[in-house]
Amino acid sequence: MTSIGTFLGIAVTVVFYLVAPPIAKCFSGGPEFLYRYFCSHPIEYVTSGLFFVGMAILAAKWRQLPTDRAVIANVKELATNARWVQTEAGSGAVQSLTAWQAASHRNDWKSTSMWHRVQDVLHYVNAGRNDGLEDHLKYLADLSVDRLIQSFSLIRTVTWAVPIMGFLGTVVGITLAIANVTPEQLDSSLPEVTAGLAVAFDTTAQALTMSMLLVFATYLVERDEQAILNDVEQFGIDSLVPFISQSQASAAEPASGLPALANWTAEILAQQTDSWSRHLTAMQSGWAETLNSQTDSLAQALSDETTATLQSHRDASDSARDQYAAALQQSSQMFAQQMQQTLMTFVDRVDLWQNAMRESSLASAGQAEELHRLGRTMLQLTEAEQKLVQLQEALRDNLQTLQMVSTLEQTMQSLNAAVSILTSKSSMRVAA
Repeated sequence: MTSIGTFLGIAVTVVFYLVAPPIAKCFSGGPEFLYRYFCSHPIEYVTSGLFFVGMAILAAKWRQLPTDRAVIANVKELATNARWVQTEAGSGAVQSLTAWQAASHRNDWKSTSMWHRVQDVLHYVNAGRNDGLEDHLKYLADLSVDRLIQSFSLIRTVTWAVPIMGFLGTVVGITLAIANVTPEQLDSSLPEVTAGLAVAFDTTAQALTMSMLLVFATYLVERDEQAILNDVEQFGIDSLVPFISQSQASAAEPASGLPALANWTAEILAQQTDSWSRHLTAMQSGWAETLNSQTDSLAQALSDETTATLQSHRDASDSARDQYAAALQQSSQMFAQQMQQTLMTFVDRVDLWQNAMRESSLASAGQAEELHRLGRTMLQLTEAEQKLVQLQEALRDNLQTLQMVSTLEQTMQSLNAAVSILTSKSSMRVAA
């Protein structure tokens, strides 16, 4: 189941990174969120893969739970309907369970805890052991608990590794931020510094969120599996020990003459079982101690590295701040000097403009006086022109008068001539 969950988790990771980008485009801010918490750094890819592997294993376990409950309910129904009786030797407990296992069932039933428990009990009883069934059930219960713990070992490793990846992302992000600080070019390096810090905090937030989800999901699935084991143990105490022990004690009376080799073998097996159990317990304790020591060492190393990194970052920040303050002060002084020079130049130019404006005003005043004088002259010329026109009109009138006088003189001369002619003619007539 663990291997299936691992392959399923890898497949889900690949499918997620293929399907998530197109889906994220359908939501406002989706692409930015996806890139920030899943695609901005390789550590986020690894953390997402571990998370999906853990969730896939838990999903496979959770999918098996209804089958376990169905098998438990079926066996309890079989025990109720068969009505096993203690006083009847061979009352059908072993026969019923044997027939139940021999019947055609679904293949997934054979991987359940109840199926294995019934199978182990039947093997134990059919081997000729008439007593010790209760101790054997206790041994099987301990073995089931160990198997349950072992089945969650990869889940616990993933749950432990996810926050470690987040802390690793924090260290890498802070290291990138410090490496990208350049006091000479503080403004240009600031985006790279913030990008490194974003990697640090985003990977930590992603890892802690996924770790919480894994812890709660592991708790829910482990609680249900533990409840199933408790139901299996309760069925063994209530239905197997009272009936199978009594019926097998009655049915095994003809076989009471078995050789002492069987008892010796049982003792050897019990000793080996105890030795194996102690060895497993010691191994588990040693593994837990090793894991705790490694965790403490890693946490201490991360703490020391983070402290050193933060101190280095603090020193670099102080140095950069001092250099930036000095550069800012120098720039302010240079700016003030340039402003003062600019103001002085501006004042000089304003004075020049004022002098030019004053000279221009004086010239304009002289031009105005000249124009005024020229206007008076033009007015006088206009008056003289009007007088000249009047003189021309008077002269024209005089010329006309002279022409009339000349005409009158000519007329008078003509009249005189006519009078002379008439006079001469009259004289001639008189003489005749």
